[in-house]
Amino acid sequence: MTLIEPSSAGGHLAVRIKRAGDRRSLSRSATRALDVLELFGRRRSPIRAMEIARELEMHPSTTNQLLKTMVDSGHLVFNARDKSYLPSQRLTEFAAWIGEAYGTGVRLRDLILQLQARTGMVVTVSTPNDLFMQVVDLAVPDGMSAQRGLQVSLFGSAVGSAYLSMLEDSEIARLASRARIPAPRIPKLFDEVAQIRREGHADGALEGSPYWSVAMPLPVQGLLVPTVLGLAGPADEVVARLGELSQRMREAITDWTGQPAIDR
Repeated sequence: MTLIEPSSAGGHLAVRIKRAGDRRSLSRSATRALDVLELFGRRRSPIRAMEIARELEMHPSTTNQLLKTMVDSGHLVFNARDKSYLPSQRLTEFAAWIGEAYGTGVRLRDLILQLQARTGMVVTVSTPNDLFMQVVDLAVPDGMSAQRGLQVSLFGSAVGSAYLSMLEDSEIARLASRARIPAPRIPKLFDEVAQIRREGHADGALEGSPYWSVAMPLPVQGLLVPTVLGLAGPADEVVARLGELSQRMREAITDWTGQPAIDR
């Protein structure tokens, strides 16, 4: 079944899901997609759509269709605040093979595979995409399935709650306003975020799903975008092993970075 990220503990916010492939772009040119990635390699910085269109001499509408496709597939990340794009972590193995790693020591694929082997659970890496969190890479045990590119709403999901715990309260309030979170719900939202900061992780289940999720932010150093590590599996098993699994996540992050998981 497709992995659906659970809601944060105690949350009652409706969770929206966008699956990769739900939207079909008219542009599927592999050559143009590679041209875009090559441009990022040259510029080594986030780039706005109009700059990409100008640099590659593409029609703006064609450029927008192509970029939306690459975001939907998890190859690019979109920053809604400044309307810029940059490659996602999913491309790190490609970059390493070419000879220029995504960043020294920042091999998230190793972390994902090691944690999946240690826990037997689905392990995901998600990044913010406007008012959603998007799965850009994952490792799945035998007998389960999951989907890269899956987007789950920022508010009401475990991975979204973990990301919110990385932000200042003023930014959380701004995003909540954009997401049209009811004003009476805001104080409870801040209480939940404060609890996540104290405990170091978010966890919970999405209504209608048999899975329970645990999520925690990764240290920002060396990463181009805020990144959340997620773990999910059968609800009964995850809840029974919650202390152990969260500890394994912290240990895996420490082994991977040489520094502890974010502790507020």
